[in-house]
Amino acid sequence: MDEMTSCADGFVALITACRELGLTGVDDTTVRGPHRRVDEFRHADFAADARRLTALVRRLAGVSVVGAVSSEPGESVADWTGRSGRSAGGALRVVGAELADLFTRLDDGAAATARADAVLGGVLRRHRAVLATVSKPMLGGFDLEALPAALNSGALHPNSLRGEVQARLDYAEAAGQLAGEAIVGAVEQVATAWAAYAGSDGDLALADLR
Repeated sequence: MDEMTSCADGFVALITACRELGLTGVDDTTVRGPHRRVDEFRHADFAADARRLTALVRRLAGVSVVGAVSSEPGESVADWTGRSGRSAGGALRVVGAELADLFTRLDDGAAATARADAVLGGVLRRHRAVLATVSKPMLGGFDLEALPAALNSGALHPNSLRGEVQARLDYAEAAGQLAGEAIVGAVEQVATAWAAYAGSDGDLALADLR
């Protein structure tokens, strides 16, 4: 997301109106700042990856290579005899063991990704709820459009509104920082789960996890 499509744009609009009324001096960039990581994180793509990985693990569960290769219908490697049969069986057992290890890696990585997706889904829902709350166009019991008249008539004192505006800024900032930290932590946990099986820096680089 760029600044024009920030998740905090609704709140920015409110603060802009408050700034024009002299209720705050905070600029738009400062308002958006705490939500930068939320804007940059592509949760829809992350969730889609989690679903694809989970589906792949389900499809591969229980698949066995040993004994699955045959030359005739109804015949398996276990039925082969002679030196070539023993060699083929041994080779398939090695391949089967390697595939079992690969499946374990995939299963662990997919599970970590799915857990992170579930956690981040909740975090981002709470973050959106906070932004919706602080963006409500009402201050001091007056609609935003009625504020100028209320201030000019003395029905509202600017200092009381400044306190409310600052409280909303603080609340939004805390929510943005918390969501950003949760995103970083969750992604790091996923990277750690996948990297736990990486044998070298080259493996990590290929997996884009280094």
